[in-house]
Amino acid sequence: MSNIFKTLGDEGRLRLCLCCFQNPCSVSELSEATGQSQSLTSHNLRHLRDARILVSKKVGRQVHYELADDHIRHVIADMAHHVLEVHD
Repeated sequence: MSNIFKTLGDEGRLRLCLCCFQNPCSVSELSEATGQSQSLTSHNLRHLRDARILVSKKVGRQVHYELADDHIRHVIADMAHHVLEVHD
């Protein structure tokens, strides 16, 4: 569990996950959306795949990335709700 939270604790990696939250994205789409170089994007994607946070699927000549499953989607969504909660 700590490896997952450590991996998600990196802002660049979290941005990649948020980009893939609803739809699969290619490396070039992710690089453009996050402002990361393609090299850094690929590096971060490898960490996210190794942690089983994202999975990759080949679509034609491109590789698309998406969240691994609904468990990861819920972890990210729950943390976003927690952060955005209004506290008295």
